[in-house]
Amino acid sequence: MMNASARPTTEEVMELAEVWYRKLDEHAPAEELLPLVDEDELQMKLPEATLHGQPAFIEWYDGVIWRFFDEVHTLKEVAATPVAGGVQVKVVVNWQAKVWSPPAAKSQWLGFDAYQTWIVKRSERTGGVVITEYVVDELRPMAGSAALP
Repeated sequence: MMNASARPTTEEVMELAEVWYRKLDEHAPAEELLPLVDEDELQMKLPEATLHGQPAFIEWYDGVIWRFFDEVHTLKEVAATPVAGGVQVKVVVNWQAKVWSPPAAKSQWLGFDAYQTWIVKRSERTGGVVITEYVVDELRPMAGSAALP
């Protein structure tokens, strides 16, 4: 196990982002995402809510996977900068999905470039790289995208 005080490497941060979005696209069980987020300090600032801790994340995620489908996240940029205790990561990800709002006859297509800022550190418990802070800074809609419900 790596020293918990060692700063996450660029390669580890890139792998974390790739695994994170792959699991979101697969609608993996929340239990598979928990090792990627900090057990004690997790904070997520999303357009619809601010979440604190893994239980709040699980509740949010369980709602999201029932709402959106045919999701595809494509990483466009991952840039890590050292900060006290870890790294700040600027992420740009293209997110496309479909959503159905009953009783509509058809689903709607959503497409956005999401600009995010993460704080990533090494878990003191596992030595793995985890997200402690996840902020959606901006969502830029693609041409033809429906508005978020």
